[in-house]
Amino acid sequence: MMRLDTQDIVNITRKQISAIFKMEPVELRFVNDFQGEQYLLTNDKLHLSNQHYWAKVMDCVFDNHTRPVLMCEVLYFLRSEFLESDIKLRFSYDFAEGAFGEAVASAEVSFNDSPELQPGEIAELIDFALSLQDKQWFEELTAKYKMLTA
Repeated sequence: MMRLDTQDIVNITRKQISAIFKMEPVELRFVNDFQGEQYLLTNDKLHLSNQHYWAKVMDCVFDNHTRPVLMCEVLYFLRSEFLESDIKLRFSYDFAEGAFGEAVASAEVSFNDSPELQPGEIAELIDFALSLQDKQWFEELTAKYKMLTA
């Protein structure tokens, strides 16, 4: 699993926007105008996750206009960067100091790098583990084989 911080997410978003829209953003700035989402506030903190795909999280400022960036777009940009991955995205805003809550973004990127093997394929790997005399791998494969064929 890979963890991304606020700057990583901003950098990837900037890169993807530049590639898609064929123009470089002047600025990406976090927004905190969540008037309709007051119910999400807990102790002066607001947390957005993947399920809040509709939320506007940034403004993308170009030379001649500004466009909103939604949570679902940031997810798309991250998925474009990390193909074949599961991403848990989170934006947190702290309003304890007033109306201009500071935003912090984070993401956990998990890769599905363990392929699903069929029992016959696992049996072949068991034979290979025996020929390598790798006892630990043999036991892992045998347990998986028994689980699949039970």
